[in-house]
Amino acid sequence: MTDRITLAHELATQLSPVSRAWLQLADRILGSLAISNSAGWALVHLERLGKGARQGDLARAIGITEASLVRTMQQLERGGLVERRPDEEDRRANRLHLTAEGKKLAGEAEKRLIELRIELLEGIPDAQLEGAVRLLGIVAERAAEMRSRA
Repeated sequence: MTDRITLAHELATQLSPVSRAWLQLADRILGSLAISNSAGWALVHLERLGKGARQGDLARAIGITEASLVRTMQQLERGGLVERRPDEEDRRANRLHLTAEGKKLAGEAEKRLIELRIELLEGIPDAQLEGAVRLLGIVAERAAEMRSRA
């Protein structure tokens, strides 16, 4: 049996390269849709957030700053994939909505991302996946707690 320190080291060593490889495959899929990777991720996350997301919420979902998202949103608007509408609760703000074409493209992107997940995880028992999800959730919570104390 491998000791806990060795297991923890192996986990820490594998997290980043696995995450990077998975994202590279996902980026390749999104790039095949004839839009930039950043636009693809914005569409996918906007669809996941639902109707009328705020730009800040979208940026957090993607894991980038609002400033980093501005150019992508302008491109998506010009391309007729996203439109801004006034926020009913705060007229000074706008909410982002997918157009019909944006929904179609987001749906195709999500379909391809699901296919990627199925292929990557094929043959892995559900119990192992559930355990991995729980483990990563616990590590993420603890890391957030530790960051907030710093």
